[in-house]
Amino acid sequence: MEFRFEFAEAENILRLTLSGDMTDQAVLELWTVGVPTAAAHSSSRLIVDTTSVTRFSVSPRAVNTLAKRHSPDLPMRVIVAPSDLLYGTSRMFQTLTESTRKNVHIVRTMQEAYKVLGVEAPKFVPINPQR
Repeated sequence: MEFRFEFAEAENILRLTLSGDMTDQAVLELWTVGVPTAAAHSSSRLIVDTTSVTRFSVSPRAVNTLAKRHSPDLPMRVIVAPSDLLYGTSRMFQTLTESTRKNVHIVRTMQEAYKVLGVEAPKFVPINPQR
């Protein structure tokens, strides 16, 4: 799985774009990079874009493991999950983390994500992940 982080400073939005094969190992490894990067932008809202994921084979066990892990307290998280499988799994994650992660929204398109965040066309620039 490949990923990239981008930031829209004017709107204070951090975007994580995922592509390729999404597996248990890939998402667990991404967590080690994603958490420090999100923490470095802890006042930002977050979009996780899974539109370019070509294969999804993340087990319910891995989702449960991620749900129990600590993550930065962000004002809002929006997961863009166009496929039924990604959408359903994202909803499972949302349900498992209701008490610890507030303001998690699951949508099907980037346009819906922008609507939830109240923005029209943020200008994202690439940023390096925090280590």
